[in-house]
Amino acid sequence: MKDKSHFKTLGVFIITFIAHEIVVRLPMQYTQLKITNGQWNWTGKLLGIIFGVLVYIVLRKKISPYNFIQIEQAPQYFQKTIIATVLISCTAFFSYFDTSLTMDKETLLFQLTMPGLDEEIMFRAILLGLLLTCLNEHIKVGKLNLGSPSVLIIGLLFGLLHGLKLTDEFSFKFDYLSFLSTFVYGYVWSWITIKSKSILQPLVSHNVLNFMTNLIRMTP
Repeated sequence: MKDKSHFKTLGVFIITFIAHEIVVRLPMQYTQLKITNGQWNWTGKLLGIIFGVLVYIVLRKKISPYNFIQIEQAPQYFQKTIIATVLISCTAFFSYFDTSLTMDKETLLFQLTMPGLDEEIMFRAILLGLLLTCLNEHIKVGKLNLGSPSVLIIGLLFGLLHGLKLTDEFSFKFDYLSFLSTFVYGYVWSWITIKSKSILQPLVSHNVLNFMTNLIRMTP
């Protein structure tokens, strides 16, 4: 941490993360809250987006040095971030070797819109911004520079969110492949956000990746 005065910020970070996950999952536990009858959690993601926007409005002064909800891109790193965005989006083609899926328009529409909006607003615009205000820019172990602790933590959280599942029997199931892949995605999208000073590229990349991953698996 930069100094002890930022403990409250870490508290806000933890509470915001937990509250967001509860809001997103509420319609899955209480079906009467659903506004659609689709197979995907449209209502939860919509509530997550609304929650994220409200939290951003409340906290925007606190994270003002790292205001990533903007369209304008930082010109000095534009070429590097575009290359990273394109490369990470192209990893969707590896899904060709995964199990095939039946064509489903709802799945494609959901993946093209909701996950990127919800998760980029929360993880990259809010949670990353909070960590950047209170953690040092770099972390070192001896002479080894491990980079930004904020980017590392967001990557780990993003990976655990997708790789660690709670079953109906209230036991945990850990998917190592899902964790590793989403950790890398979360790490790179956080890096792109910091360098571009905007969540625009990660948001587009996130939705394109999700859409293409599913579309390729549905193509005969």
